[in-house]
Amino acid sequence: MKIEDIINQINFRSNPKSALYFELFIQNLLKLHLEKQGKQFISDYVIDGNRLDGYSTNGIGNYEGPVAFEIKYTHRYNPMIMRYTVRQLTGILDSEKIKHMILIYPADSDKMRYFLRNENPNLILWGITEINGLIDANKEEAEYIANSLFKLEIKKELNRRDNDWKKSREELLTSVKKAYKKGNISLLLGAGVSCSAGLPNWKTLLNSLYTNFVNKIFNDDTVDDDTIKAITNKFIEINNNSTLAIARYLKAGLSQKDDDIMFISAVKDALYSSQRTSSPLIESITNLCIPKRSGAKVKSIITYNFDDLIEESLSKVKLEYKTIYRDEEQHDSDELPIYHVHGFIPGRESFDREASLVFSEEAYHKVYSEPYHWSNLVQLATLRENNCLMIGLSLSDPNLRRLLEIAAQKQSKNCRHYAFIQRLSNDSLIDDSSCVKINEASVNKILQTHHIIQEKMMESLGTRVIWFEDYSEIPVLLDEIRK
Repeated sequence: MKIEDIINQINFRSNPKSALYFELFIQNLLKLHLEKQGKQFISDYVIDGNRLDGYSTNGIGNYEGPVAFEIKYTHRYNPMIMRYTVRQLTGILDSEKIKHMILIYPADSDKMRYFLRNENPNLILWGITEINGLIDANKEEAEYIANSLFKLEIKKELNRRDNDWKKSREELLTSVKKAYKKGNISLLLGAGVSCSAGLPNWKTLLNSLYTNFVNKIFNDDTVDDDTIKAITNKFIEINNNSTLAIARYLKAGLSQKDDDIMFISAVKDALYSSQRTSSPLIESITNLCIPKRSGAKVKSIITYNFDDLIEESLSKVKLEYKTIYRDEEQHDSDELPIYHVHGFIPGRESFDREASLVFSEEAYHKVYSEPYHWSNLVQLATLRENNCLMIGLSLSDPNLRRLLEIAAQKQSKNCRHYAFIQRLSNDSLIDDSSCVKINEASVNKILQTHHIIQEKMMESLGTRVIWFEDYSEIPVLLDEIRK
C-alpha cells in the first residue's frame, strides 16, 4: 500500500471529507511510528493560539525535538493558501518554542522544498517519498488505519467534544438565519407538523383504517368495538417493523388502486376524525412564510402530508399560495408553492377524484423507480437550488434519503440543508423496571456516540442536525430564525 492508493480510497466519489481523512491517517500513522520508538505524539497541539496537527517533544528521525507537524491536503495546489500556511508556520518557528516544523503535503516538488528552505531552514517538507517511507515502516498498521478512518473520526469527535450541543445549535441557527434573510429557504414538512395540531400519526392512521377495514367485513356488528380495538392494536404491534407493508395490506382490503374513491374517502375520514387543536408550530411556520419588506423569505414548501393544515393557516393571514399535487399544476410568481408530493386530501373541500396518494408500499416503489416522476423532479431541484429546513420529518423515507444523497454529490463540500431531530435521553435507554443494572456513565457515552454518528450520517446527505429535546422547542427556534 502506498499513499497514492490511500488518496484514491479517500477521494472516492469526490468525498468532501478527504482532507479530514488524510489528516487522520497521517496523525495516527505518526503516533504509531513514534510510540514504537518510545516517543510521545500529541495530536491537535496548540502553540500561541495556533492549532497544529501534531507535536513531539523528542523529535522524529534526524530532527531533534521539539518538532511540530502541519498536515495539508488539497485536490489542487493553491499557491495563495500555501504561502499563507508557510508564513504562519514560519512565525511559529520564530517564537523558538519548537526546533523543527514538518509540513506534510502529498506532493514531491523540488521547487517547494527550495522555497521552504529559503523561508526558514528548519521548515521541512515531507512529500510523497517521506510519507511512503512511513507507510513502508509500518505496513500492516498503515493498512489497518486506512480501513478504520470513520471509526477514528468518531473517536476524535468524542475526545474533542465539550458536549455543549446547544452552543452548536445556536451556530447552526445563525447559518439558517442568513439563508432565510437571503430568501433562499425551502421548508420540508413531515407528519410531526400535522400531529402538532391533533391529526393522527402514521401508526394511529393505520389503526383507524384497520378498524374501518374490519367494520367493512363484519358489517353485521358481530364484532364489538373493544374487540376491534384490541385486535387492531395487536395487529399494528405484530407488523410494526414495516408500516408500508401494513398500508399495502389495508389498501388491498379497502380498494384496488391508490386513486380509488372509496380508499381515499377512508383515508380522509381517518385523517380528520380527531379534533384539531391549535398548533404553535404551524403558527411559527406560517410566520416564516409571511413576506417582509425586503420580500418573501420562503421560496417553497414541500410537504409529505396529505392534509391542508398549512393552507388553512396561510389563508388566515391572507397569504397567496398555490397547492400543487400533480404534474400539470403551476404557480404564479406572487404565489407560495406548496407541493404535496405524496398526495393531497383537503379537510373541508371535496378531494380531486383523479388524484392519487403515495400511501402504500407499491406506490412508494412506483415513485422510487421513476426518476422523472414530477415529485422526484420537484424535490431534487429544491434540494439542489435552495437551503432546505426540515421540520417534523423522521427522515426514514428511503426516497427522500436517496434524493438527498444525489443532491449532496452535486454540491460543494458544505452541507446546505438543516433538519430538526430529537435527541435521545437517558430515560429512553434506561428501563427502571428492568432487572439488569445499567451504568449511567456508559449510557451517556453510548448516547454521545449515537448522536455523533447520526450527525455524520446526515452530513453525508448534505444535512446538518439541529437538535432539540422537546417538540415545544421547535416553534421557539423557528421564531428566532425569523427575528
